Amino acid sequence: MAGYERDLLAALAALCAQHPVVTGIEVDPVTGCTGNIGLGYQRLVLGPLGPVGLALLAQARCDGGILRLDAVGRYGPFWWLRLSMAVQPVTLLSYTLRLSPNGGGAPVTSGPDRPERTTLAHA
Repeated sequence: MAGYERDLLAALAALCAQHPVVTGIEVDPVTGCTGNIGLGYQRLVLGPLGPVGLALLAQARCDGGILRLDAVGRYGPFWWLRLSMAVQPVTLLSYTLRLSPNGGGAPVTSGPDRPERTTLAHA
């Protein structure tokens, strides 16, 4: 497990160095507490998220600026990730974090009105 977390942290650090634009945000409609963050051809899946984490995702969607992934790390048993926003950064905590290609399963989609922004699907 430690090797997996180390490899994941290294991959995420390399990804954050590119300051990728968030292309979509969804909440899993089945569980209502798992977030999917699209980063172009990749996806971060995190959860379970509590009410505060879900509210922060909604806040990120409503920010009005370009949303980027800035940093990811560990804080005790949690993964944390920081999204930059026009107003102020948002930091989310999650017990689990997975990085995968944005190809399998339901796609992370952008809203039709602002393709560079995010869509938050409610459960």
